[in-house]
Amino acid sequence: MYIFSAVIYDGKKQHLIKQECRTDTEFASYLERQFGCHVCLWSSKELSEAALLAIAASQERNQQQGLNKTKAV
Repeated sequence: MYIFSAVIYDGKKQHLIKQECRTDTEFASYLERQFGCHVCLWSSKELSEAALLAIAASQERNQQQGLNKTKAV
């Protein structure tokens, strides 16, 4: 999951939007449903907190099992 942020213009005013979505397409569909015709002035995408926690937990499990993949072979 990602947190998408965007500034859009709907023909009347600008809106700062934040939405958690799985893909760029899902976010674009969300904007279309909420605002219809709009112009995206700026956008960004970052991993959601849930995704970061899952990665950290996976790394911790791997280290506990001796599977540290960051070491060179």
